[in-house]
Amino acid sequence: MKKTLTLISIFISLNANSAFDSSSYGTTAASILKLNINPRCVSMGEACTSDISDASAIDINPANLVKIPKNSLFLSHNIFFENITLESLSFAANLGKNTGTFGIGVKYLNWGKIEKTDDYANDMGSFSPNEMVVELGFASYLTGLTKDPEERIVFGGIGKFIQNKIEKSATTLSADIGILFPYMFDRKLALSLVFQNIVGSIKMDQENYDITKIIRLGSSVFITRNMTINSDIIMPQDRFLYWSIGFEERIKINKRTQFSLRAGANTRNISDMEGLRSVSFGFGIKHWDYLFDYSFSPFGNLGNIHRISLTINY
Repeated sequence: MKKTLTLISIFISLNANSAFDSSSYGTTAASILKLNINPRCVSMGEACTSDISDASAIDINPANLVKIPKNSLFLSHNIFFENITLESLSFAANLGKNTGTFGIGVKYLNWGKIEKTDDYANDMGSFSPNEMVVELGFASYLTGLTKDPEERIVFGGIGKFIQNKIEKSATTLSADIGILFPYMFDRKLALSLVFQNIVGSIKMDQENYDITKIIRLGSSVFITRNMTINSDIIMPQDRFLYWSIGFEERIKINKRTQFSLRAGANTRNISDMEGLRSVSFGFGIKHWDYLFDYSFSPFGNLGNIHRISLTINY
């Protein structure tokens, strides 16, 4: 526990001058770092910091990598409005019961084609801004190797390479730290803490912009074996904190097949736009070791966001 508190203190001291409120809105770079790649998480309001067990954990909470029994391959395709797309590919491998889990991931954000004009509105062609993140990480137990795995503190960390391109490319390095605490109340409650993008800035147009630091405090309540309620408090550097909550009900079809229904909401954009927003819905189908997930998120008058993913745990 002392090691855990030391890690938390280090992060807080590194970011003592960060605003973490709405006064920093629009002052950070690399929007890709704020986008969730997992449809299951998104359909639950993006509340999944304590409850994820596939390779996408490397991008959400690396400590959750230890929940992967053997190997996991995760692919997702995210369709936003205005031809904006986000792709991701992650892989994780469990190296042994008391060793830990290794993970690697990449995600790519394409902003679509943008027409370029001069000061007199003359056509000067087009350009296609994009962003990319490559992540490499590891998760292992910090305490109690003689205890049951669910009674141990888990630490996960990743390093990441970030590229931001408008017409010219800019790059930086950063890192995430994730912690899973031991289960409580007869394994009915799980808590986690994540520090994302703890260092790094990107230089664009001769100016340095911080990448968005994010703190996530997550909880999962396992109501029954097939019903879960997740809740996260999320504190991004460039806006005020917001709350997310999500619900999942798993329905067993037969011995090999399971169907899941999900719904969620968060307060992130509750006052930023008009129209239906801040809610999400989705479903999942699991057959043997294959999982397909879908989420639908209305985004006010800007349009709707669709996400799909395929996960293979083997």
